[in-house]
Amino acid sequence: MGTLKLGNTTGVTEIFTRLNNQLHGEMSQNFGEHLITVKNSLANGTIRGMKVGRHKLFLEIDLYCKEDVEIPLNSINSNPLHFLYSYKNKVTLKLEDTKKEQSLEEFQTAIIYSRNNNTILQIKKEEHVKIIIISVCIPQKAINVSPIVGNILSLFDKKIKEGSFTYFGSYNLKIADQVNRLDAIDEEGVVRNLFIEGIVQLILGIEIQHYQNDINSQDEVFGSLTKKELKIIQELGQKIRNNVDTAYNINALTLQTGIPAAKLQEGFKYLFGRTVTDYIKNARLEFALGLIKTRDLTISEVVYSVGFSSRSYFSKIFKEKYNCCPKLYQDSIKSLAASA
Repeated sequence: MGTLKLGNTTGVTEIFTRLNNQLHGEMSQNFGEHLITVKNSLANGTIRGMKVGRHKLFLEIDLYCKEDVEIPLNSINSNPLHFLYSYKNKVTLKLEDTKKEQSLEEFQTAIIYSRNNNTILQIKKEEHVKIIIISVCIPQKAINVSPIVGNILSLFDKKIKEGSFTYFGSYNLKIADQVNRLDAIDEEGVVRNLFIEGIVQLILGIEIQHYQNDINSQDEVFGSLTKKELKIIQELGQKIRNNVDTAYNINALTLQTGIPAAKLQEGFKYLFGRTVTDYIKNARLEFALGLIKTRDLTISEVVYSVGFSSRSYFSKIFKEKYNCCPKLYQDSIKSLAASA
């Protein structure tokens, strides 16, 4: 079994150096984002991460392990509160304080705190896992705590004072959607760094909200949808974004997914905050905006490229969303390009 001893260190570079020394990969760093690429007899895949704000650390482990691997979550000496999310397959968390092992299933959330830094992430041989870890550090001096981190820690104040806390939540596909957004970032440098920070903060917010919903039993929609149905709806949302020019209607989507129309609507509202029709319309508008920005097309060509049949209707809803008619927006883009 390979054990990755991260040790107690506050430096992100030191954390990744220790990981890389164990995995024998190739490490790089760009604008604060660290990346380890591994391709050897121990594992294939990547580990990436960065510091977010003053007191948060983001880590994404995406590995196919050829041997059993253990990763102790004791990499920061300020006893962090770990927010975990399993995006692909399950991992096992070994809780040394209670001498228990518990599986973190695919799409499941967890929050872990151990004053003794005694939690270990276990990845089994021949498993391909992808797990997101956001660690909120607890500074030794309260004066150094940022307001946001202070508010987060206050939510778990009683649990932290007890010295050990574990919460394994219900599954959540809203976070999976944000992980997909992370993977889709193709910007570079500072812009990429800012995009990652923004999505990581959003994931953290969703995790905390999900925890509160679980505790208060307020997540009514979740109770009427199975894990399989939510996953199908998430994949359907991605398919719609990738094929905006396709003609969609509720009956066809119901037949395609095998999910009744009412539950399909519930799922879209739960995952995306929109009805099916509104989701399709919004996806088309966002794609149209991208075409206007990057392609030399007439507005009529844009309209038909994204699946609308009426230019006047397109102009109306475009203006409602972006406070500008599409032709005027296109002219402003061209004017800016000409003056650059």
